[in-house]
Amino acid sequence: MSRAKRQHAARRGVDFESSGSRYKSDIKLCPYLGNKDGLQASYGNQAVVLQGWGRLEEAMTLHKKEEALCLELDKKDGLSRSYGSQALILRAWGRLEEAMALLEEQEALCLELGNRSSLTYCYANWGLLAREQRDPKTEREKMAAALDIYSPN
Repeated sequence: MSRAKRQHAARRGVDFESSGSRYKSDIKLCPYLGNKDGLQASYGNQAVVLQGWGRLEEAMTLHKKEEALCLELDKKDGLSRSYGSQALILRAWGRLEEAMALLEEQEALCLELGNRSSLTYCYANWGLLAREQRDPKTEREKMAAALDIYSPN
């Protein structure tokens, strides 16, 4: 399931208990098998499940582990997703400047990779963050950029 679908399901209150159990199993099994790619994905997936449950400290811990593996494995797409997810947690904690810094990192990675879908989410989240920082100019710019990418031309 894509990140967007997982987030949509979380907003609708879908129970991720079975998914959470699977990812926990993967987190135990992947190191045993030497599967760092699988471990990185499992950290990210389990973190998203925990975010959906509101267990933000645990989610952030797993996102940090995911980030470390992405850096080690040079997985820029995974790193971009991790930064975006971490920014959402930091935003929820009121740590807006730190969230902004991660969104800037995510933007750079999305532009480098040409990942328009993730860039749309990045700009939308950035716009919401700018609103909380009472920066209407940046809010308008980032929301317009998200809509430009999202809207079919």
